[in-house]
Amino acid sequence: MDLTGIGSVADFAGDLVKRFFPMKMTDAEKAQAQMNLQGMLQEREASLVESQKSIIVSEMQQADRFTKRARPSIVYAGLLFILLVHVLFPIAAFFTARPMPTLTLPTEFWWAWSGVCGVWVIGRTAEKRGVAGKLVNMISGGK
Repeated sequence: MDLTGIGSVADFAGDLVKRFFPMKMTDAEKAQAQMNLQGMLQEREASLVESQKSIIVSEMQQADRFTKRARPSIVYAGLLFILLVHVLFPIAAFFTARPMPTLTLPTEFWWAWSGVCGVWVIGRTAEKRGVAGKLVNMISGGK
């Protein structure tokens, strides 16, 4: 099990050397090319992790507390409503042996909640991958 990711970087660099470099290269040249590729790939991974870290740190240092937590609040509130209507109320009705009134979350709830969750998840994923732009900033609350 490769916990550091170095093995996967080395394997990927080796595959690139085998696939794209000429077959007539000597073993020493192939090894040198593989080492150069490994270095570049490790630098890329390090910069990606560093950018993700800086995004999280800047998000936590944001002054507007509601904007920072508004989208997750909508997601968690929706999960709470789903838990109440589809889990807790039916369990309570079962143990009290009383018929439960018909409770359903309206279709509008499902459309709005799934829309907010979908946009938020896609925006956060793009932001964590280092994508920048007006749309990602609008979704994530960035500047």
